[in-house]
Amino acid sequence: MQSVGSLLILVVLIAAGFYLVSIFRDYAANDQETEVDVLANLREMHRKGDISDQEFRKIESITQGQVSGSQPSASSDSDDPSGDTSPTSSNQ
Repeated sequence: MQSVGSLLILVVLIAAGFYLVSIFRDYAANDQETEVDVLANLREMHRKGDISDQEFRKIESITQGQVSGSQPSASSDSDDPSGDTSPTSSNQ
């Protein structure tokens, strides 16, 4: 009889754990900034001079690309102002 009671308590604790995790996930999902907030913060940083024109354009294009559903490629991280993202022989 004692093992049935222990098993019941274990099941209740596991269910409570799942419930708490689901509440936390919903809260965390609603805590994300919107695209408008991110771009407003980016523009403010640019206006204050915290980031350069080139950095502003790069971050803005990456942010807008992620919102539209396309992910930037790893090669877009280069600081090449020409926008050339083709691999170079120096990467080998």
